[in-house]
Amino acid sequence: SVSLVDFFVDAINLLSKDDPESKTEEMSTVNKSNAVGAGTRTIAAVFALAPPFLISYAFPDVFLTALEEAGLLGGVSLYGILPALCLLSLRSADNSSETKAMPGRLGGGKATLFALLTISSALVLPEIVHVGRVVAEKLH
Repeated sequence: SVSLVDFFVDAINLLSKDDPESKTEEMSTVNKSNAVGAGTRTIAAVFALAPPFLISYAFPDVFLTALEEAGLLGGVSLYGILPALCLLSLRSADNSSETKAMPGRLGGGKATLFALLTISSALVLPEIVHVGRVVAEKLH
């Protein structure tokens, strides 16, 4: 949430920089990178934190459901599918690296990478189908 607040602070500063009437003497005396007033930071925090708070307050069960979905889909995709795809791509692009010894290299070659990709996809695919069905039911 801190980086999102900083994102909104930067957006507010950019918008106020475009408007010449909103400039204050404070901006000219302080380094622009450090010129964040308490009011700007408070507004940015409200923009960053109010929407998730209101959604979780209105729908109390949605937070745990989102964590469950993001944990499986995000975790398996990030640590299973993407690394296997990246390594397969790198190994196919540079065939000369097959003969070089590389420390920490996953043993088993392409067969192990395809196995990792297959197992990770088998874990994620049913969840994607389930999410698709739920979304389709909500739309109809």
